Amino acid sequence: SPTDNDPLDYDDDDFWDDEDSELIFSATRNQNKIDLSGCSVRQFNLGYDIILTDYVGSSGFEEITDWQYYQPSLINNERRVVEPPPFDPSQPKRTRKKSGSVVRIFRGELAGRIGSTVRSIGLDKRVLLKEFSGESALALAKAELETLSKMQSNLCSELDQSAKSGDWHSSASTRYLNGRVNGSTKEDDDHLLKWMKIVSTHKNIGYVATLGELNLSEFLNDVNARNDWYKSLGVTPPKPTSLWLVYEYAGLSTLGMYSQPALKRWSKLPYGKGIFGNPISPPPLPPFKERARYVKDILKRSLQAVATLHDNGITHRSIGRNSIIISSVGQDKQEAISPLATVTPRMIIKLSDFGFSGFIVDASYDEDFRRRAKAFNINIQEGLSSIECKSFAIAEDLHALGFVFVALLLSSLAEVPKPDYATPPTDEDSLKRLMTDIFDKDMEEFKDYCEAEEIWSSVVNVLNENEGAGWDVLSKMCFARDSVRDNLKSERILDADGLLSSPFFK
Repeated sequence: SPTDNDPLDYDDDDFWDDEDSELIFSATRNQNKIDLSGCSVRQFNLGYDIILTDYVGSSGFEEITDWQYYQPSLINNERRVVEPPPFDPSQPKRTRKKSGSVVRIFRGELAGRIGSTVRSIGLDKRVLLKEFSGESALALAKAELETLSKMQSNLCSELDQSAKSGDWHSSASTRYLNGRVNGSTKEDDDHLLKWMKIVSTHKNIGYVATLGELNLSEFLNDVNARNDWYKSLGVTPPKPTSLWLVYEYAGLSTLGMYSQPALKRWSKLPYGKGIFGNPISPPPLPPFKERARYVKDILKRSLQAVATLHDNGITHRSIGRNSIIISSVGQDKQEAISPLATVTPRMIIKLSDFGFSGFIVDASYDEDFRRRAKAFNINIQEGLSSIECKSFAIAEDLHALGFVFVALLLSSLAEVPKPDYATPPTDEDSLKRLMTDIFDKDMEEFKDYCEAEEIWSSVVNVLNENEGAGWDVLSKMCFARDSVRDNLKSERILDADGLLSSPFFK
């Protein structure tokens, strides 16, 4: 796998009213017909624009199915969940099925004129490349490119007049041809540099941005080049049908890597050397209060990233610890996941892996989405962008992110007595089983469970601050889907922006 304070009135502030939600989501109906950032039509030439430096790893895909059994009710045509499942109570409620598609990940660098210019103005010339191979992976690449193009197009049109007028799209669409025929890509280089400056300096980019696609047509026609590929990178050459996307380099560190007790991560730090070559132990761990503040900022920025996504009329639909990148403003992108890191201004949080994402206005066309909503007694009609559809689409992202938050808090802030101490399971699946099956979605009972574990006593204290603001946020997020129906009766929608107003994030 890859490596490299005053309390607020929650009745008002955690929710949109209908008028606000219509303003936000109507934007997707009028989405631009072209990608004004140009990144969805830009093709880089391997060798001329980009060189590959090393192979990082690969990832596959699993289809996860949450099974729920229910029977029709004669009252109001509602459906009643059957517990335990009637067919075989010993079987798990969640099943996983592996996909045959693969995404390979490579590191590379911008080369030629664009590479030199990027380096001369102090930007990072490193890039990340993903090769999507197989029918399922190609579908994911298409969805990812559509989502990123929409968000990037919106941002560019706000910040640059030439992008808004279509100049960026025009130069990007002819980049590959101009490079081969005319030997010059200056116009598109200038637009690409503007985009890279925006990516590196703009505070509201909560996603790993794409730069374009890598065109391998010349390479695929060169038999000798295929042999050189294997010698240089140690992996098989690309398939002719694969699709290559080029991204900014934000590193490869995820919240999944950070989700370990600080003492365990500290024990893996390398020893330094003294003036006489003698080994020196790493500095001690920062105080718990500083580490807790750092983790709370990770949570806040992750929620802000999701808010940005929703403001663009998009839902992620596959949020997990490994789809949230934790990076740094410096060259060392692993700096932010160090157990010694507590300086929040140097930290960057970005969402990645948008292969399952989609536009909220199109959610009702998804049969699986309608079926999941039905399990919570929410009836969504195909083709209709209703308030119920919007509410449940947002709730699914908040639900997934809520369990990421719980997992991160209980793992990274666990005060274990020794590095190899065996902690209770803190993966999202285990936590969902605990809260749903054992504690029947009662956050108070889950709180009692956490209080019983000495290693979590400090975490519990953090969540107890401001009259239990942390528990309130976690409860609203983890059970966001369950509350959709009641919220709709009050003409309210729980959203990420409202949750950010909680005292927990102050």
